[in-house]
Amino acid sequence: MVAGNDLCEPMDSSKENMKILLVNTRHYPGGGDSHYTFNLAGLLRSHGHEVFFFAMQGENNLPDPNSDLFVSYIDYRALNQRKNPLTAIQVLTRSVYSSEARRKFAQLVERVKPDIIHLQSIHAHITPSVIIEAKKRSIPVVWTLHDYKTICPNSACLIDKTGELCEACKGGRFWQAAVKRCKKDSVLASGVASLEAYVHYFLNIQSKVDAFLSPSLFLQKRLIANGFPAHKIQHTPLFLPPSMFEQSKEDKGYFLFMSRLEKLKGVNILAEAAKIASNIEIVVVGRGDDNIVAQIPTLFPSNLRYLGFQTGQELSKLIRESRAILVPSQWYENQPFSILEAFAHGKPVIATQLGGMTELVGEDRGLLIPLGDFSALADAIKELAHNKLKAHQLGANAFEYVKAHHSPNSHYEKLEYIYTRLIAST
Repeated sequence: MVAGNDLCEPMDSSKENMKILLVNTRHYPGGGDSHYTFNLAGLLRSHGHEVFFFAMQGENNLPDPNSDLFVSYIDYRALNQRKNPLTAIQVLTRSVYSSEARRKFAQLVERVKPDIIHLQSIHAHITPSVIIEAKKRSIPVVWTLHDYKTICPNSACLIDKTGELCEACKGGRFWQAAVKRCKKDSVLASGVASLEAYVHYFLNIQSKVDAFLSPSLFLQKRLIANGFPAHKIQHTPLFLPPSMFEQSKEDKGYFLFMSRLEKLKGVNILAEAAKIASNIEIVVVGRGDDNIVAQIPTLFPSNLRYLGFQTGQELSKLIRESRAILVPSQWYENQPFSILEAFAHGKPVIATQLGGMTELVGEDRGLLIPLGDFSALADAIKELAHNKLKAHQLGANAFEYVKAHHSPNSHYEKLEYIYTRLIAST
C-alpha cells in the first residue's frame, strides 16, 4: 500500500511512459467529470503516455477506437417513468453491479493492457464491478471523486423533495436513505440506492481502490469522517488546460449564471435575488429541468435573461464580458468547474458559503453568501455592480490563485508520482 504523505514528494522525471485507462460514464463533454476526463487525457498524452477510455455507449459520444467494448446505454429517467416490475428489475440489476460492464471491461483490459486504471464517475451505469476486475488482475486503481456517492446513496448529501442537506447515512447507516425517501421522493429509487451502497460495502470496494483523489479539502474531510483511511485520500485539486487561462479586462456589467437550471444549483434563489436587484442585468445559460424551463416566463423577472445552453467560444465570450459569475448552489459542491473557469478568465465569483465553494472563493476572490439567502445574494450582486474596482481586484486575485493552484503542470506532477508509485508497488 502507498504511504499517504509520500505521494506529495517530487516526481522522478525519468519514469517510463505508461498506459492509462480512464473510466467515466459519459464519453462526451457533459458535466465537470467528463470535462476533467478529456482534459486529463490531453495532459497525459502531452507527456507521452498512452490513454484509453472505457465508458457507456451513447449517441452523443465522441468517436473512440474501443467503443465496441463500451457498456450498453441505459436511460434510468425513461425507465422510472414506466414504473413496472420489469423496469424495476432492469434498474436493480444494472445500477448495483453490472456483469456486462465487468465483462466488457475485462475484454478492453486484455486488448490495451493498461498499467493503471483511473476512475471518474462510474456509479449506476458502469458500477464498481470494474474495480473488482482490475484487482483480480492486480492493476492499480485510482479514483477521482466528483461527488459524495461513496458516502451518500443519493450522491449529493441532499433530500431531493425538500432540498434539505442531509448526512444521516454517516458511518454506513445507508438504510436512512430509504427511510427518508431522499432520492426522487421515491421508496423504490431510495431503496435501490440504499441496497447499492450496502452491496458495495459488503464487496469491500473501498479496500480495492489504491488511492482516492479528492479535489476539495471539504470532501477529503467528509470521507475521513465516514471511515475512509486517511492515508488513501490525496487532496488533488482539478486543473484547467492552458487554453482556458485568458484573463479578461472586458466588463459589460452583467452577472452570469452558467449551470443547470435546477433547484440544486440555486436557480430559484437566483430568481428571487434578481427581483430585488431589479435594475441589474443577469444572464443565465445552461440546460435545465423541463419544469423549470417551462416556468421561465413567470419565474424569471425581466432583468434575468435566459440564453439557453452555451459552450465553447460563445460561453467564453459571455464569461469575458461579465462583471462576476454567480454560483448560488444549494448543496455541497465539491470543486465546481464553473468557478475555476471564471477564475481563469479573471472574474470573481459570488457563491454559497458551503462545501468546496468556500475554500475556492475565500475572502479575496469573490463574495460568499449564506445558504438559501436570496436577499444576501441580491446585496452581493449590488455590491459588485456598484463597485467595479473591487470586482476587478477580486478577479485579479482569482486569476493569480487559479494559476498557482490549478495549473496543468502541478496537477501532472502529483498524478505522475501517484501513478508511478502505485505501479512500482504492484
